[in-house]
Parts: sequence; structure tokens; C-alpha cells
Amino acid sequence: EFVPIDVEQTANESIGFPALAEQEDTLTLREIYIKCSPSVVSITSESRSGSSSGSGVIFSEDGYVVTNYHVIESGESYTVLLADDRSQPARLVGSDPTSDLAVLQVNATDLTPAEFGDSDDVYVGDDVVAIGDPLGVEFRGTMTNGIVSAINRNVNVNGRTMNLIQTNAALNSGNSGGPLINSCGQVIGINTTKIGTFTDSAGVEGLAIPSAVVKDIVSQILNQGYVSGRPFLGITGERLSVFYQRYYRLPAGLYVTAVAEGSSAADVGIVPGDILLSIDGTNIRTQNELDTALYHYAAGDQMDIVIYRSGYTMQATLTLAELGKAAQTS
Repeated sequence: EFVPIDVEQTANESIGFPALAEQEDTLTLREIYIKCSPSVVSITSESRSGSSSGSGVIFSEDGYVVTNYHVIESGESYTVLLADDRSQPARLVGSDPTSDLAVLQVNATDLTPAEFGDSDDVYVGDDVVAIGDPLGVEFRGTMTNGIVSAINRNVNVNGRTMNLIQTNAALNSGNSGGPLINSCGQVIGINTTKIGTFTDSAGVEGLAIPSAVVKDIVSQILNQGYVSGRPFLGITGERLSVFYQRYYRLPAGLYVTAVAEGSSAADVGIVPGDILLSIDGTNIRTQNELDTALYHYAAGDQMDIVIYRSGYTMQATLTLAELGKAAQTS
């Protein structure tokens, strides 16, 4: 016997979408900007080779700011420009290259923190806006709008897969670290890059790290200073040029310039001057290749590592330490 159903109520649920409801707290674009712009900051990262800039989001009123790791990656000092034109030096609290997130802190206690929403409640077609510095600090506070183009978009970024929100809201490099905001004025993602950076597309679509990931990573950084489970090998190196390979009859590999004390590499006897040839059969030539290879491991994993030293090739099996704990004990 068939039972009558309310077609209008169940239409969306039948294909896996929640029942749609009027959101009483939906804001106009102007109201979104008024609510959210005080929580968006400009970040300048200074190093000996120059400076770079991006955007950030105030996470708490006592001075914590979340941004992209790649915004501060090469920096030696940082400056945060607030929406009220105050310029504040900032310290790096912690970072996580795997998720492309970092936390800075400025000496202020009267900031306006952003309201973070739940990225699990985001659906294709939702209205969104982005606020940030699309072309540098001179264009700070720019707002663009669009829709969510896709969710759970798996994108390969330097050898690792990131699960991101895709949007057609106009983004440029300076938007990195700034917020992607829903129609209620809640941050549902941190803008990280454009698809065109990693593919052959025209780069008209933007990508954002979901707020659920952001809140988890920032919480770990603030509570323990690092993100659990990230592997730490402890090797820093530089590419061995073809000239040096031929002149000194050396194999192609990563010339080790530093080994962190107490690291997995130090435990098996690797020292500066060694040449790293491979890990688990994957040839390593540059620091980027090494970092990319490590994205496929977790703390506690074992790997076979091959090095060259003084005319001899040597192999060792090591267990990867946890990044944060190794840094704290070294």
C-alpha cells in the first residue's frame, strides 16, 4: 500500500541534500563587509631576499591570526596591518606546511575575531564572498563575490593532495590567507591559491581550505605548538649541480647542508656533506623533492634511505619522528 508523501519537503533529501530552509540571518553584501572586514588583516613577510605579502584572518581578540603557510614560508620577520590602520610586528606561533596553514600573534587584546562557520554545511551553489589584498597591500580590503563551484575538490599541490572548496569568487595571489565567507558572514574557508597555479586552466577558479580543517589545525598549534602525526626527517640540503657531479665524479642527489640534532637522520648517522640519493627507492635531487616525498609518510613510519659518502653508497632503515616533538627536544 502506497503512503502519500510531501514531495516538496523530501525532494532535496531524496538525492542526498538537506531540506532547504530560509536562513533568517542571511546578510546583504554590504552587511557582510561591515561585519567581516575588521577581522581581515594584511601580512608582510620580510627576508634577506626581499618581501612578500598576503592576507590573514583574526582568530581571537587577543592577537592570534591565521594565514597560509606559503605567505610566511620564507620570512624572517612579519608585520600585520589591521583594518584600523594599526601596524603591528608579529611572531610566528606555529605552522603546518602540509595543510598550508600558519598562526601569527600580535601584541593586541582588542581585536575583532572572525566568526567561523561549519564547512560541512557548505553546498555547491551557496553564495560566498572573499575579502583580502588581491594585488598587494595597496588594494587591501577588496571584496569579491561568487558561489561555491565545488566541494571536496581533491587538488594535487606539490605532491600532496588537499581537499578544498572551489569557488568562482575572483581571487589573486594576495588573497592567500584571507577568508572565504558565507552569506551569514561566517568564515567557511581560508583562501589558499588558484587552480591555474597547479594546472593548465586559466586560473579563474579559486580554492579555499575548509574551516573544519582550519579550526582543527589552529587548535593543535595553539594547544601543543605543532600538528600531531607530521613526520620529521631532519635533513636540509641543496641540489648538487651537474658541474660538481662531473668535476668530483659524484652521483646526482641532495647535498646535505644540515642535520637537525635528535632527528631521525641524525640517529642513523647522516651528517652534513653526505649526499642523499633516495628514500624507499624514490630518487631525491632537491629539497622540494624530499619534502614532497615526505608528504606520503606519517610519524612512526619506517623508510629505507640511501646516501653517498666518500666514494661509498650506504643504506639504512629509520623510523620517522614526529615533527613537533622532535623540534621541542632538539
